Amino acid sequence: MAKITIEDFDATRHGNPMWYIDDAQRERHLRAPTIVSYKVCLVRVYGFTFVFHSLPQLRLCLEYYSKEHHPSSRLPVYDKNLGGDHWEAQRWFEKLPQYLLEKPKRSKVVAALTKALHEYSQVAEAETGTPKKPLHEW
Repeated sequence: MAKITIEDFDATRHGNPMWYIDDAQRERHLRAPTIVSYKVCLVRVYGFTFVFHSLPQLRLCLEYYSKEHHPSSRLPVYDKNLGGDHWEAQRWFEKLPQYLLEKPKRSKVVAALTKALHEYSQVAEAETGTPKKPLHEW
């Protein structure tokens, strides 16, 4: 059973693993913390909690889980100066638990993310207007 929660941002509890995709809500909050509310969406399914800081993040994750097959996530070393350890070069979808991609679990994850998208879209600040790029270009 999936649990969807929308709550006020707390820097000690709500990390943003997809910060390089969309960090507009946090930046807006830092400029005017008392004017604009900052809500995050938590989706707990199969013992894993997704943390979304904006609708573009949630949509991208839903797109990822909606696909049955994924292209290679291998990055050529010469393409970008990634440096550092392996975990520093991993993109957001490479850090997700692999067991959630199993067919029966994936369909429930997609259902939970779809429901979360509907609920989180009621929060006006969650739509940040970040331009969409193809899934594997992030």
